Amino acid sequence: MRYFLTRIATVILCCLALKGQAFGATAIGHVSVDRASFNPTAGEAVVLTIAFLRPGRASVAVVDRDGFLVRRLATEQPVSGSASFKWDGRDVHSVPVADEAYSFRIEWRGHGAQEIWFPADRPSELTAIDVRYFDRRSGTLAYTLPRASRVHIQAGTAIIHSKQGTADGPVLKTIVNREPRVAGAIAEHWNGFDESGAVFVADLENFAVAIAAAPLPEDAVITYGNRHVRFVDEALTRTGTSLFRHNRGAGRHHGGLTTLNDVSPELTIEPIDATWSAADKIWIVHGRVLRARLSFKGPTATTFLRQPARVFRFIDGQQIGQAVRGSDVVEVPLRPEGTTQRISINWQSDWGPLAANTVLVRCALPLAKVRGAR
Repeated sequence: MRYFLTRIATVILCCLALKGQAFGATAIGHVSVDRASFNPTAGEAVVLTIAFLRPGRASVAVVDRDGFLVRRLATEQPVSGSASFKWDGRDVHSVPVADEAYSFRIEWRGHGAQEIWFPADRPSELTAIDVRYFDRRSGTLAYTLPRASRVHIQAGTAIIHSKQGTADGPVLKTIVNREPRVAGAIAEHWNGFDESGAVFVADLENFAVAIAAAPLPEDAVITYGNRHVRFVDEALTRTGTSLFRHNRGAGRHHGGLTTLNDVSPELTIEPIDATWSAADKIWIVHGRVLRARLSFKGPTATTFLRQPARVFRFIDGQQIGQAVRGSDVVEVPLRPEGTTQRISINWQSDWGPLAANTVLVRCALPLAKVRGAR
C-alpha cells in the first residue's frame, strides 16, 4: 500500500510539472537563423529570430566555440511575440571574427522569472562518418554530414581486426583538425601526402581515412572568408571567462575541451646521430636504433604538452613495442636490411588530440655487421 501511494504521489508531481510547462512556464519559443554560414568580410550578416511566448526583457549574446562573449546583440530589451536580431559577424571592436562556429545565448526575464536558451552549453557526441570517395587526381575527399558538425579527419594505414572490432596503425596526416562544417555534401582538398610531405599515403597498403563529427549547437552559424587571423591564434589572446556553466562531456574523447586543448599542434621529428641525404631525401642512421627528438610548434603546443599522453612508434605501419609515456626523445629499433624504412610517431593525448609525423630512414650498417653486433 505504501508503494502504491508513493507511485500516485510521483505521478501527481510529474503531472503538475508538465502542467506548469504547458501553461506559461516557457517564455522562449522557436529560435532560428536565416543562414547556416556567412562571410562577414564580404558584408554579409545573419538574422536570429526568436518567438517570445511571454512578454518580458531579453538579452542576446554571441559566443565563440568555447563560450566566450563575442558580441552583445541586445541587453534587457523589451520583447513580446517575435523579435529579430542581426549580427554582422563582427566582435565588440567591429572587427570581423575569425573563421569558426559561433552560437547564441538568450536570456529572458519577466515578472520575477528567468529563462535561458543556451544549446552550446551542452555535451555533443562524436559519431563516425563514412567516406564517399577520395579522388587522387583532383585531391578531393568527399563525405556527407547529416547536420552541421565539428569535424576531425585523419588518414593513415590500418589493419582491421574484425573479431575485436579494432584497427591498428599509425595516423600519418590530420586532414581536418577539429573544424566546423555545414550540413550536406562536403569536399575537402587533400593532396594525399602525409604530414612530412614525403609519403603519399593513398599508395600505402592498408590505406585508411577516419572521419569523426560532433554536431554543432542548435542554430550555430559558421563564418568564413577571414584571411588575416586564425581562431586558434585569437584564442591565445582572448580575455574574460567562458559563459559555459555545465560539464560539456569532460572525460570523454575530445569532450569539453577548449580550443587550445582540443586542436593538435604540429609534431617535428629530429633524428639524432643521423645524417640527412639530400640525394635520397632520407635520414641515414649510423647504428641499430633511431634516436629522435620530438618537438611541437603552433599556438596549441604548450597546452598540448600539459596533457597526459602516450607515444606510439611504428615501422612501415607496424607498431613497435608498447606505447610509452610522453617524452621528448624516443628510440626505435631499426630493421637492418638496408632498405628505406618509414618511421611514424603518434603522440596521443589521453584527452583525444593526436600529433603525428613520419621520417624516412635507412640503417647504414650492413646486415652482416648488425648481426655480428648482437
